[in-house]
Amino acid sequence: MSHPPLATHMVSLPDGKTGNNALGYCQSMSRNPDVSTTLVPVGQSWSRWALKGTKVVVKWLKLPGQPEFLHVLDGETSTTSRLPRRLLQRSASDVVTIRALLSVHHQPGMLLEYGAASAFAGNTITVTPLGRWLVDLPMGHGVEIRNLSAPANRIKNGEFTTQAQVSRSSSAGVRFLKDTPGG
Repeated sequence: MSHPPLATHMVSLPDGKTGNNALGYCQSMSRNPDVSTTLVPVGQSWSRWALKGTKVVVKWLKLPGQPEFLHVLDGETSTTSRLPRRLLQRSASDVVTIRALLSVHHQPGMLLEYGAASAFAGNTITVTPLGRWLVDLPMGHGVEIRNLSAPANRIKNGEFTTQAQVSRSSSAGVRFLKDTPGG
């Protein structure tokens, strides 16, 4: 994916709407997602309006692997002016996306655009949607989890199994089991 040469961040709303959820490209001197950061939009203004306190997914374009983290805006964005906006310290949860794997009863496809994943507890993680689940899925179904916050981490990425039923349009958290944590 190409982005403007001066952009250091891409900010998106985790609303589950693909293709139209970007607040836009921004500039910042910061290379540390663990501290508050001020972003200035590239261009004349923010492309979408968002309230203070809105959760946003920020792709850090100048960090290796371009990880994505969940942050909170400290002020409202503007579609008419180039307001700088601060990102509060990143969430401890990783940002993930989940695809259902092919099975006898289910076609492969997107299950969740953006979710917040807990830390591993044993071989399990819990994922809470940042939006809604897109399809129904029975307990025990295979999924592929892509951890956008740690794209190169083999333990946090790969094939998992649902430990509960996933209900379409629900925002309930679901636990997933990884049989082989190292691969």
